[in-house]
Amino acid sequence: MRGGTPFPEKRNGRQAVPLRRLQYTLALLVAVIVCGGLGYHQLAHLNALDSLYMAVTTLFTVGFRELGDVNAQTKLFTIFYLVIGLGTASYAVSNLTALLLEGDLKGYIMERRMQKRLDDLKDHIIVCGFGKMGFQAAWELKKAGIPFVIIEQDETKGRSPRFAGEMILYGNAMEEMVLERAGVRRARGLITALTTDADNVLVTLTVKQMRPDIPVVARSAKLGTERQLKAAGADHIVSPYEIGGRRMAGLLLKPEMMNFFDIVLQQEQLELGLERIAIATGSPLVGQTLREARLRHATGSLLVGLVHPGSGLRFNPSGEERFQKGDELLVMGPPDALETLTRLAKG
Repeated sequence: MRGGTPFPEKRNGRQAVPLRRLQYTLALLVAVIVCGGLGYHQLAHLNALDSLYMAVTTLFTVGFRELGDVNAQTKLFTIFYLVIGLGTASYAVSNLTALLLEGDLKGYIMERRMQKRLDDLKDHIIVCGFGKMGFQAAWELKKAGIPFVIIEQDETKGRSPRFAGEMILYGNAMEEMVLERAGVRRARGLITALTTDADNVLVTLTVKQMRPDIPVVARSAKLGTERQLKAAGADHIVSPYEIGGRRMAGLLLKPEMMNFFDIVLQQEQLELGLERIAIATGSPLVGQTLREARLRHATGSLLVGLVHPGSGLRFNPSGEERFQKGDELLVMGPPDALETLTRLAKG
């Protein structure tokens, strides 16, 4: 498996082969033993245990003593049983050995475990495409402790030690079956970072058709394709070349500002964080004004912006703004201050 699970449409037939082979082999072996036991029960007048004992010892040529009536009928049956049953048993044993040595059975068991992990997953992020950009997005999610699933069509990718044990679906992210298996209906968001803009547009269309409310972040490889991605339903569009160019210019024009953003956004920096925190119904903040709440004094965090339900983000709100249930606070501060405010907002 190498840390992932294969694409169902391409591999479902091969995935089911080990199970079918195992079931067929075991059924064949049991059938031969049962037939032998019934034969000795009828001809040698043995009980069930002794009949089974004779069938197994004869079939595997152990050579222990014979039980029951050793008459001409029993001898003829033993000869026939050895000729037919031994060949069948040899085939069954060799089949079982091949399953174990070839690793098919182990792969099938790992496949089932992976599917169970996928079925239990919720509130995760789906990353479509495991190229350079998808790799970095997945790495940031892993560092942040956010559960995620990677969808990648190239099975040679995804073998990095950084992602050992992570859930990787090998398949076409534009297929509804793959997205369903990745848990798109339970996910908190999706990132599509495929090679071409056309593929990203198609993934966005497919995802929005399956679940219109899921936030989608799409990669734009070429300038000018943002409109198509927006029309397809992408909530956020990222152009790596545009962002890279802005950052390069910003490092020369406003280096202090760029360093500030690095401190806020990079997961390695623990001194300062930026979070978006929702106010629950039972929070003591509901009904209070910003001035009354005194968030900076009470929690040590700084309120940067406020989002009322149905309205946009307002930066640096006034002290007369009154908190409502469902409000979202854009706050900045050290991790302990943000944790304190999160508890306060949840009530």
